[in-house]
Amino acid sequence: MNTIHNIKMKPKKALIAFMIAVLPLFTFAQSVFDTFEDMDDVSTVVINKRAFKLLEQMGGDVADAEDYMSLIRGLNSLKVYATENSTIAAKMKAKVAGYLKSTKLSELMRVKDKDANVKIYIREGKDEDHVSELFMFVYGIKKDSTGSRNPEAVIVSITGDIDLNKISELTKQMDIKGGEHLKDIQKKH
Repeated sequence: MNTIHNIKMKPKKALIAFMIAVLPLFTFAQSVFDTFEDMDDVSTVVINKRAFKLLEQMGGDVADAEDYMSLIRGLNSLKVYATENSTIAAKMKAKVAGYLKSTKLSELMRVKDKDANVKIYIREGKDEDHVSELFMFVYGIKKDSTGSRNPEAVIVSITGDIDLNKISELTKQMDIKGGEHLKDIQKKH
């Protein structure tokens, strides 16, 4: 009887050990970029599901507001981290590489020109037009008004039920850096 009891306990112990090993990966995915939030040279925008719900409630019945509300209705979070500091940009690039290795995101598209690299990744959603996560990383050189070239990095992470046909409009309306690259998603998807 003890032998049978011990055999039954082993799968439980294995499951607990597995959960302990895997749990840090989920925590890592949620907080890896939050370290940039407290840095002086990083601009940050973080909008959570509750804020999206409040925006939807405030929208009312105006036609323009309804179009905007349909864009944000299924979103859980939107996080944007941007910097022109070359040291922080390099750290962002390293964190992004680690994040992409630890998650099951697939590359949707990439754009490279002489000044910047843009990579867009997705996690599959309920159908071909929807994803549960859209992740974008922009890394490159930006010219300012004086003609100086400044390193720049922008991380955009959007989670929820995301309609790829509408996401570029959302980033345009919110004036998110790098969001202009999302206009080609519908063509690439």
